[in-house]
Amino acid sequence: MKTYKVYTKWTGYSEIEVEAKSPKEAEEKVLEGDYSLFREASTGGDLDYGFENEEVYKVEEEDNEWKQRTK
Repeated sequence: MKTYKVYTKWTGYSEIEVEAKSPKEAEEKVLEGDYSLFREASTGGDLDYGFENEEVYKVEEEDNEWKQRTK
């Protein structure tokens, strides 16, 4: 399993790390809400609005080897 960072845009901005087999699966998991909130960086904080038109605009594979070496 690989780790992908999925970037979304809405009224604010999010970066979400999600484990998936492909970029497409990573995007689908984010759009379905199938990810840990602890792995999300967001400008939205605790907003209850502004997410209605959220869309994915980029998916990047994370460098897991670098993360493993720096632990």
